[in-house]
Amino acid sequence: MTITLVIIFGWLLATTIVGVMAGRNRTFSMEEYFVAGRSFGLLLFYTTAAAEIYSSFAFLGLAGWAYSKGISITYALAYGSISYAIYFFIGPRINRLGKAMNYISQPDYLEDRYGSKGLGILVAVVGVVFIIPYLQLQIMGSGLIVQLASGGSISWQTAVLISFVAAVIFVYVSGLRGIGWTNFMQAIIMLIGMGSVGYLISNHYFGGTQKMFETLVQFKPTHLTLPDTSGNGMFWYASTALLSGLGFWMWPHLFSATYSAKNEHVVRRNAVILPLYQLAMIPVVIVGFAVAAKVGLDPAFGAKIAKPDQAMFVALLDSMPGWVVGLLGAGGLAASISTSSGLILTAANLTARNIMQKGIKQDMTDMQVAKTGRMLVPFFTAIALAFAFLAPSMLVNLLIVGYSGITQFFPGVVLGIFSKKATKVGVISGILVGLVALFTYQFGGVKAPFNLQPGFIGLILNFITVLVVSSFTKPVDKERLDRFEKILSAPRAE
Repeated sequence: MTITLVIIFGWLLATTIVGVMAGRNRTFSMEEYFVAGRSFGLLLFYTTAAAEIYSSFAFLGLAGWAYSKGISITYALAYGSISYAIYFFIGPRINRLGKAMNYISQPDYLEDRYGSKGLGILVAVVGVVFIIPYLQLQIMGSGLIVQLASGGSISWQTAVLISFVAAVIFVYVSGLRGIGWTNFMQAIIMLIGMGSVGYLISNHYFGGTQKMFETLVQFKPTHLTLPDTSGNGMFWYASTALLSGLGFWMWPHLFSATYSAKNEHVVRRNAVILPLYQLAMIPVVIVGFAVAAKVGLDPAFGAKIAKPDQAMFVALLDSMPGWVVGLLGAGGLAASISTSSGLILTAANLTARNIMQKGIKQDMTDMQVAKTGRMLVPFFTAIALAFAFLAPSMLVNLLIVGYSGITQFFPGVVLGIFSKKATKVGVISGILVGLVALFTYQFGGVKAPFNLQPGFIGLILNFITVLVVSSFTKPVDKERLDRFEKILSAPRAE
C-alpha cells in the first residue's frame, strides 16, 4: 500500500508546486487572476477545458452507475455529442464577446446583453448555489478515491483535507493560470488512467470485453436494455442526455475557461478536438459493467462494495498491483482537483465581481474585486467541505441536480447570441419558472410525467416563458443590440 500512497501524494505535491510556480512573475489583476490574461493557446486551453469537464464523476460516478443501474449511464456519452456540437457555434462567439467587452464572468455577458444588473446578480447567485453541490461532488470523490486506493488506511475525511489544502494553495496564489498548468499535468494522468482501466479490469476477470458482456447478459440481462436495472427508460435517458448536453457549457467555470483562450480560433479548434477526450469515458463505463458481471458470477464479491461509487477501486484493489492502483488513484484525484479548483475560483469570481461589485458594494475597484476573490477561495472551499461532511450523496445524483439548475441559463445565453427578441424580463422570468419547476419535481414529491428529467421539464417551461413574456415586455434598446451585432458579425479573428 506504501507504493500506492507514494504515487498518489507524490503526484499531488508535484501538481501543487507547478500550480504555485505558474503564478510567479505575473502582475496581479482581475483579468489575470480570473481569466489568465486571456492568453491560453490551443494546448493549454484544451487541457483546461477538458479537465474542467471530466471530474470525479468520470472516474467514480460513471463506473458506479454502470455497475448498479446499467445501460442508462451511456447518457453521459450521448450528451457529449450534443454539447460539443453546440459549443462549436456558441464557444467562439462567447470568446469574441468576452474579449471585446472585457467580460470576466458569465453574468457579465448576460447583464450587458440584456441591460440588467438584476439579471447578472440573479445568474451569479444561482451559479454559486449550484456550484456548491458540484464542488461537493469533487470533494467527496477525491476523498473516496484516496480512501479506497489506500485500502482504508487513510480516511476519506483526511484525504479530502490534504487534497483541498493543496488545491487552495495554488488557486489562491495563481488563479486560473495556476489551474491551467495543473490541468495540463493532470490531463496526462487522467487520460492514462481512464483509457486503461476498462481493459485492465475486464481482461483480468474475463480475458476481455467480449466474455465480460456475455457473462453480464447471462446473469443480468436487464443491465444492457432500457428500461434498465433501475427502471430508467427511454424518456429518462433522452431527456437526461439532452438536458446535460444543453447545460454542458452553461457552467460558469466553463465560461471563464472560454474567456481565457487567446482568440476564437483556439476555441473553435478545441470544439472539434475535445470530443476525443470523451472516448476515455468508455473504458470507465466498461469497468462498471465488468464489476456487475463479476458480482453475477460471484455474489460474495458484491458484499465488498458498500456503495456503487466504490465499484471501480474495489475491483482495482482485488485485481491489480499497488503501483497500478496508485497511478489510477492519482488519475482520479487529478480529475477531482482539476475540476474543483475551477469551481472554487469561479464561485469566488461570481461573488466578488457580480454580487459585490455589481450589487452590494458598487464602488469596488477591479483590484479590490481580484483581492476579494482571492480571499473567498478558502471560504468557498470550507463551505463545500462542510456540505461534503454533513450531507453526502451519490455522485451521479449530485451532478444531475447541478446540471438541472445550471441549464436554466441556456435560453438566455443562446437567444442573446442568435436572436434579438428576448428581453431582460423574459429571461429573468424564464430562469425563475425553470427553477421552480425543477425543485417542484425534484424535491416536492411531484412525479415527473413520462419519467422525464425534472430539469428538462424546467427547461421547456423556461423557454416558453422567455418567448411569451418577451413578446409583451419592453425590448432591449436598439443601440445595445446593434453593438452586439457589430461585434458578432465582424470577420473571424484567427
